[in-house]
Parts: sequence; C-alpha cells; structure tokens
Amino acid sequence: MTQHTAPFVVSSPGKVIIFGEHAAVYNRPAIAAAVSLRTYLHISESSDPEEIMLEFPDIGFTHKWKLSDLPWDTAEKYHMDKPQPTDELVPEIVSELANALVDISNSVHYAAAYSFLYLYVCMLKRSSQGYRFTVRSTLPIGCGLGSSASISVCLAAALSLLGNHVQRASLKATDANKDNEDSMFIDSWAFMGEKCIQGNPSGVDNAVATHGGAVMFQRTLGSAPSVRTTMRSFPPLRLLLTNTKVPRSSAKMVGNVGRLNQEYPKTTTSILDAIDSLTREGYNIMIKPFFNDSAKSRLSELFEINHGLLVALGVSHPALERVRILTDELKIGKTKLTGAGGGGCAITLLNDDAEESVIQELIKKYQSLGFETYETTLGGKGVGYIEVSDSFPYTAQDFVEFEDRNAIDKAMNAGSLEWRFW
Repeated sequence: MTQHTAPFVVSSPGKVIIFGEHAAVYNRPAIAAAVSLRTYLHISESSDPEEIMLEFPDIGFTHKWKLSDLPWDTAEKYHMDKPQPTDELVPEIVSELANALVDISNSVHYAAAYSFLYLYVCMLKRSSQGYRFTVRSTLPIGCGLGSSASISVCLAAALSLLGNHVQRASLKATDANKDNEDSMFIDSWAFMGEKCIQGNPSGVDNAVATHGGAVMFQRTLGSAPSVRTTMRSFPPLRLLLTNTKVPRSSAKMVGNVGRLNQEYPKTTTSILDAIDSLTREGYNIMIKPFFNDSAKSRLSELFEINHGLLVALGVSHPALERVRILTDELKIGKTKLTGAGGGGCAITLLNDDAEESVIQELIKKYQSLGFETYETTLGGKGVGYIEVSDSFPYTAQDFVEFEDRNAIDKAMNAGSLEWRFW
C-alpha cells in the first residue's frame, strides 16, 4: 500500500433526520440523510516534528501537544498491523489522556481534543512525525446536524491515511456509492471518536457522514445494536435548512414525550405508530431506482404529516411554526422540524418549480426573524479526499483565514472535479 503524505484535505457531510424523530426512542424506525453542508480537515506537516496541533477556528480552539507526552506505552498494547476498534473506549488510554487535557476547561473544546487524541494514539504509532490538523465547517455546530460525527469521520479518515490503513479514495462524485473495506474501517473508528464526544451514540450519524446517502435505523430492545439499513440510491433533493437559533435540550424534549406516554399511553402510542408507518412509507418511496414527480409529491406530504404528529407530541416551538407558516404562505415546499425539536432546526423540501427569487424572499424573511438559512442538498456523497496541488493550493493558514462558510464553500468546490470518495 502506498504511503500517504501530507498535505491533503478530507471532508465529510452532516445529516438531518427526515422522518421518525422521537419515535426512534421507542424502538421504531427513523431515517437520516446526508446534507451537502460539510466539515473539512486540512492535514499538513507540523513545523515541529515532535509536536501535533489541532486548530478549529469555528469554535475558537487551538492547542498543541508534544508527541512524547501521549500514552504510547498503553495504546501500543492494542496496536496491530491494522488497528481495530474495541467494543468500548479503553479505560487505561482514557485515564492517561486526562493528563494531556487537564488545561482545557471549555466543554466543546475538551470534546474535540479528547476525540482527536484518542484516535491519534490508537491509529498511529509513536514513530509518526508531528502533524497540523486544521478543521473548518460549513455546518452549524451543536444544532443536531451531526457536526461531531462529521468531525470524527474526518479525523478517522485522515489518520487512516497517515497510518497507511486504507487506500486513497477513488470514487468520483458521479460514481455510485458502495460499501467497501476502507469505508467500513473509517466508519468503525469514527464511531469510537463519537463515543469520546457523545458517550453512547447510536452510530447513525457517523454512518451517514461516512457513507453518504441515507440510512434507516431502528433501536432494538436490550443491549443489541441498532439495525441500520443503508439507502444507496437515495435521490439528491433540494432543501432549505433553517436554524432558528432557539436553544433546545434534547433530553428535555425526550423527557416530555416520555411523560405524555405515561399519562396518555393509548393516545401517544397511536401517534408513535403513525410516525412508524409514515417512516416506512417514506423508505419505500426513497429506495426505488426511479424518483418521479409523484414520488416527490408523496414525500412532501409525509413531511407535512410527520411535522403535525410531532406537534401533537408537544415538541415543536413557536419559532419552528413561523418557519413552517412562511413556507406555506409562499407555497414553495413543505416544512418539518428535524431532531429533538423545542427549537433548533427545521427542514423544507422545496418544490421543483420553486423560483429562486421567491426562495431568496423567504430567506430574507427568516433573517429578519433572527434565523439562519442554508440552501443545501439532501443525500449525496460521504467522506472524501483531495490532494493539495497546483489546482487545489490551499495551506493550513488559508483554512484558518477563510472568512465564513461561503468562503469555505467557494474554495472547496473549486476542486470539485478532483475530489474522490471512499
């Protein structure tokens, strides 16, 4: 296998829940799909070969570590020619990494550094030289859009290349997605990164961020793993993603639904069963190899129904309803909340005949309410790779200096024909 050297860039998408949020807590299926908003990770050689550096301007974080301060003796007990993730985080590695994280007090910074260092010592060897890892994202952070999984996938992909554990990505953007040994390896290590950040993740976010497309997932009773069905032929769909910027607590929303389920079990069960049914209906629509106007119309109707059922469960919010009402008034698509609700984000499946001028009018109305709206595509590619070259000449410092997500998008899309995917 050819040795992979820096500099290069890896990238991974975020995700939205299309159908089935909250019902998924009660062992019913839900569907998540990749969005075209992505995280980008630039890897270059460190100015000091004995030092590694993680910088993440979007969250105001930069930190350096001496390679000699990392717990290599413990980590290398678990090293093989091709390292394989353990079922759980290794307690000895976690304990010894605490010394390298002791001076980080911000919880978001701590989570990013913890995931980074854990994957680094598990996937590379102490003989590896120092590298500079620079993260930029067009995804809003901490809004339920899979930003942490997107970062974990980028880290896992980069370290897989640096550790010589996978081949370079080879699929073009127009090639069909397919499972392969390398993408599954990246996914498995990204899941370990998610464990560092989320504690007990479902594995859905990292699966979507690695493989792209869409995934139907369903929890099982007891300790059995969730059932995941990858939807490779998922059609790319135009979407508006609107962040209301209203803080929400997933735990609080889940707790409220739990209370309703205890007090009104027959009513709540009927609502959850209805969400179950429409999720399966959506799945059947989206896995067909052809996706015509009739299928798109039915999917829009399911958006509307799913939102209404979530309103009945008490997990909407006046800000989310404003998003939906404005969409309805301009008749350009159907809107539903996505994720836990109580604030956060809404997604609008746009009609094919929606005029750009009307979309921009809607976005301006959202902005006047303090919302932030992204035009994006549902479905699409998973984790990708591009070499830094004359046609894609960006340095780590360029990454740091990108002014905003539009600047990041413009720069990263400049090399669109050269991106390859696993």
